[in-house]
Amino acid sequence: MQARDTIEQAENLAERPKQLGAEQAEQVAKAVHKAANQLQDQMPKAAEFVHMAASQLEKGADTLRNRGIGELVGQFNDLGRREPLALFGAALAAGFAASRFFKSSGRRIPVRQTT
Repeated sequence: MQARDTIEQAENLAERPKQLGAEQAEQVAKAVHKAANQLQDQMPKAAEFVHMAASQLEKGADTLRNRGIGELVGQFNDLGRREPLALFGAALAAGFAASRFFKSSGRRIPVRQTT
């Protein structure tokens, strides 16, 4: 019974970050839709692709919000077996996005120049 309790505690700890991730993905999707709307007049085909990408982000946010951690991990593992290159590419993109996020939200420390 202790293993089940440990798994339940881990799932409970992961729930809040999971919900925050879903909210952030939804906000990014809204921003991407807005950018697509601005592209619509000059580049309608590009705007269509950007809207499609934003829709995928919305689907991902819904999936993240509505599925349990165990189910998400299982899907992630299945994807890794079926499409290892896609998973690798997604991991690279996520790492890049996370580094940009942390870089932009980090505290700025002024640098003194010595002369």
